[in-house]
Amino acid sequence: MLDKIAPGSKINVKIVRQPTNAAASKTLVRVLQKDPEVYAEHDRQRKIRKKNFSPIRRGGRLWGGQVVKQHPVKGRLGEGGTVTATTSVLQDLGSVKRFIEVTPA
Repeated sequence: MLDKIAPGSKINVKIVRQPTNAAASKTLVRVLQKDPEVYAEHDRQRKIRKKNFSPIRRGGRLWGGQVVKQHPVKGRLGEGGTVTATTSVLQDLGSVKRFIEVTPA
């Protein structure tokens, strides 16, 4: 199915099998983070982290005060999103094709 998709088109990606290794999970997270809704959530959280950044001076340097990033996409079974099929995205999806289902959007 991936070889029939033209670069530049929109595709739906859904995880149908739990990834068996950490590299596959990271690849799926990286691809699914390109979904506009996920990116908007990431941007919203970034603004909150920036607003709540309150370091203290310790030894002449700023220390602490950082809020830990919460990842909106975890790469779990059932997650999905709509992304643009660039050549790099298609190459990444080819490496994890046994865990996903790809359909045109």
